[in-house]
Amino acid sequence: MARRRHKEKIYRRRRPLRTLLRVLGITAVCVALLVVILFFRLQRYIVHTPDGVRLDIPLLHGILYEIPEPIEETPEPDDGLESELPTSLPEPGEPTPPVRSAFLSRRALDEMVDWDMALGGLQIDRLLVPLNDTTGQLQWASEVEKADLFLLNGDTTVDDTFEGVSFLIRRSALLHVFYNQLLTQRNAELALTEGWLNPTDPEVQAYFIELALELGNRGFDEIVLLDFGFPANYEGQDDEVVLGFLRNLAGALGEIDVALSILTRESDWYHPDGDTTILRPGLEALSGTVYRFYCLLEPDTALDEERFDALMAAVQAMLGTETHRFVPAAPGFGPGEGNWMTVLG
Repeated sequence: MARRRHKEKIYRRRRPLRTLLRVLGITAVCVALLVVILFFRLQRYIVHTPDGVRLDIPLLHGILYEIPEPIEETPEPDDGLESELPTSLPEPGEPTPPVRSAFLSRRALDEMVDWDMALGGLQIDRLLVPLNDTTGQLQWASEVEKADLFLLNGDTTVDDTFEGVSFLIRRSALLHVFYNQLLTQRNAELALTEGWLNPTDPEVQAYFIELALELGNRGFDEIVLLDFGFPANYEGQDDEVVLGFLRNLAGALGEIDVALSILTRESDWYHPDGDTTILRPGLEALSGTVYRFYCLLEPDTALDEERFDALMAAVQAMLGTETHRFVPAAPGFGPGEGNWMTVLG
């Protein structure tokens, strides 16, 4: 019995030591856990400098180290190139410098190999390029959902298309609008007639507004439209629908400082035989919405001074003092003064 009591006394003497070791172990685990938490929480405040690594903790500013004086940024030197580009669009009625531009047909764009060779010696300040065609096929890989959904995308980027073009040459994108064969075939609900989209459909209008805005955000400062109304001789033409679409598009583009213009044909303005195609809506109604009127001339008109003067008289009768908004287009270069667009290919 005495030996058992002796053992119990020894056990009782050692029990506080076990308790102490247990407390120390729990403390060590808590400290390790705290260190791990602090390590990960302080990662965001680690700053690498040429002198080493330090902690940049906002609460300790002025305690651990002195707050450095703010460094004034030195403005980058102006090379004089960007200053040549205007920062905003002039109002439609405001006179602008003559437009000396070049229009590349779809075929010419597809065959383009060397921009320097194609544009060399033309002394142009603007380039008009078709970014889709009457089938609806896009020249670039668009991020617009409907373009991808109906397999309308191209396989290149806009930057790839214009690689090698000087940034001083402004870019205008030509978009065929409601005449769109592929989209009408792949979504019959959007079709008005064979190959022609329904201009009254909000989904159709939204698609082209999205395309235009995407191009505006990718470096184009002007979107030029073709086939933006109802089919010719269509009985249910509604000018207000088209004007509403153009106004909405012009307003959206204006927010990103991009102009909206249209491409017309000579017969929309004047024809010597009197057989004039009436553009719907009329040019008078469009003049308050679009920025420029590009116009494809007949070959005879470009070569015949008397016929060209007759055309310009018709333009002046339509636009009054704002004939600077009219840009005739034909192969070769036009007069030394005024607007002109050279058609390549």
